[in-house]
Amino acid sequence: MKKILLTNKYSGTPEKIVESEVPAGFETVFLSEQTQSALLDEAADADYILAGGRLKITKEVLDRAVKLRMIQRSGVGLDALDLDSIRERGIPLYVNQGVNAESVAEHALLLILACLRRLPTICADTKNGIWKKQEQGVKTSELMGKTVGIIGMGNAARTLVGLLRPFHVKILYSDLFRAPAAFEAENGITYTDTDQLLSDSDIVSIHCALTEETRGLINAQSIRRMKNGAILVNTARGEIVEPEALAEALASGRLSYAALDVHAKEPIPEDYPLKSIDNVILTPHIAGVTADSFRAMMRDAFRNIECFENGELDVIAPYRYL
Repeated sequence: MKKILLTNKYSGTPEKIVESEVPAGFETVFLSEQTQSALLDEAADADYILAGGRLKITKEVLDRAVKLRMIQRSGVGLDALDLDSIRERGIPLYVNQGVNAESVAEHALLLILACLRRLPTICADTKNGIWKKQEQGVKTSELMGKTVGIIGMGNAARTLVGLLRPFHVKILYSDLFRAPAAFEAENGITYTDTDQLLSDSDIVSIHCALTEETRGLINAQSIRRMKNGAILVNTARGEIVEPEALAEALASGRLSYAALDVHAKEPIPEDYPLKSIDNVILTPHIAGVTADSFRAMMRDAFRNIECFENGELDVIAPYRYL
């Protein structure tokens, strides 16, 4: 029986969903603890690795995984994978692009609206008996008519563009690769460079991959380029934003609000500078995880592994990354 090693540790309902999607003839192996050392210990017996985004698939892991036939990514980010080492060994890597794009896009829109309406602050005030309708209301803003800047135009960002259209916003975007002219025209979006996007946008939503070029992209210097009172939303990767610089900008009022689903260190540490800031929303890297998207991720991932095992490469070829 072929063994599938899962690098994420699941319990409760997520574990039941995972187990319900495992195809016949396969055995799933869960790590004893979610650490890099546990991954090294278990890698030797794995025929397949279902890779989450937290633990790293390093050269050392690949050296131990002598039976490994294929790596399947459960999500879509690639920053936890040593792509050079995977390529050198000729190990196929499959990624189900766009599998949670709807979930991420909806969460990004939720965070944008929650920031504009200062939802956590208003909720706390109401619970504490503060009822000043006009005084509280005029501190909030509508999304309609705003300029939204999107950094990165992948699947989730393109889905967000569609969700934003009914709000009649102006959308700017930056990316290494420009979207097709037809997509730009259909959605009324404008391609620009990141510096111009930062200076012209009322709301900046981050959707780019984590690379050496994007690591620390949002720092003290880039924040100074942003509009006074702008909003920052990040549902991409935590290391793209420098939390100390963001905390200073929020505390000073340079930025009015921010919302982060991803963080430089996860889980967030006790000394995380954004924990004590009122005008920031923090969620636990949950944008891509709903009951719907999680089941779809597991179903599609296991289906790819089963197809690979059965030699049905033509079925899953569109999902091959390496």
